[in-house]
Amino acid sequence: MTIIRSQSIIAASMDDIDDAVDDGCELFASSRNLQLDQQQETAPIHNGNDQTLESAPATALYSIPTKEPRKFDEAVEQEGCRQIIEALTPQERDDMCDPNLPLRHFRADKGNIRKAIKRIKYAIQWRKELKVEEMLKAAHNPTTPQEAETRNMLMKEAETGKMHVRGYDKDGRAVMYLYQSRENTWHEENNVKNLVYSIERLIACSKNNNREKSVLVFDFLGWKMKHASSMALTKMTIHIVQECYVERIERIYFCNAPAVFRTFFNMVKVFLDPLTKNKVLFLTERDRDKVEEYFDLKTCEKCLFGTGDLSEYNVDDYFSVPLNVSFDERL
Repeated sequence: MTIIRSQSIIAASMDDIDDAVDDGCELFASSRNLQLDQQQETAPIHNGNDQTLESAPATALYSIPTKEPRKFDEAVEQEGCRQIIEALTPQERDDMCDPNLPLRHFRADKGNIRKAIKRIKYAIQWRKELKVEEMLKAAHNPTTPQEAETRNMLMKEAETGKMHVRGYDKDGRAVMYLYQSRENTWHEENNVKNLVYSIERLIACSKNNNREKSVLVFDFLGWKMKHASSMALTKMTIHIVQECYVERIERIYFCNAPAVFRTFFNMVKVFLDPLTKNKVLFLTERDRDKVEEYFDLKTCEKCLFGTGDLSEYNVDDYFSVPLNVSFDERL
């Protein structure tokens, strides 16, 4: 339960950060006079692969092209990213998970620079304290007994396929399937680590197609209240997705949800921000055509109206390929 307790402390500090945000700070979305700084701002930038990129203009480094649509004018986004970068310490810049982190926070906070700075600092701190990079290395390239132990833990958590990445939608976004009725450990600390590993794998797969956002599919077939996570773990899961992985989720599908789950969801949805709530869709049979608009059903699992003869999930196969390869994806 160590992570749950320590993360609760960090979450509390995040509440303090948000309370300190100046509600009257100017939104860049409404600004018509922003100009890019003509000076060459430089800083060492971490590229997500344990390497430091050479110094270069900040506006160039933090405007990596993606297929995700812009939320602001390009010049506005570049200026926003520049200001966020300047507010980070050299160590925070080096600890960033990827170059587009400032851009995602700028968009997530609707151009509110002060709030974006507070939240990006928190996300960087959270990732470092949880030792995410070390966990990813251990999962796929363990070289010490401790790393091997981490890999074994993750494989145990993933043994039943309760949470795994398989396939893509028609836009190239990776899909993660979550089956809470397949829970096999009820170990909250390891559950959190498995969640973070799974999100990182989801992100890595979407990145193959220059996508920053991905899709979550929850299947509640056979779900009963006994399968529900504790309220502490549920809140932590929501917190991690909303605060530590901003602008990473495109859509969330709930499949085969019984009435009892809808009651549970009504209890926890108060912790969801409005944008996340709007991404949730409870699927019924009449939504098949809507799903087919976004997916090739031959590549989907049954809960998402899949029609293909897909391979049965196997944890050894899942961990035998690199992080950026989804299950059953041909190398």
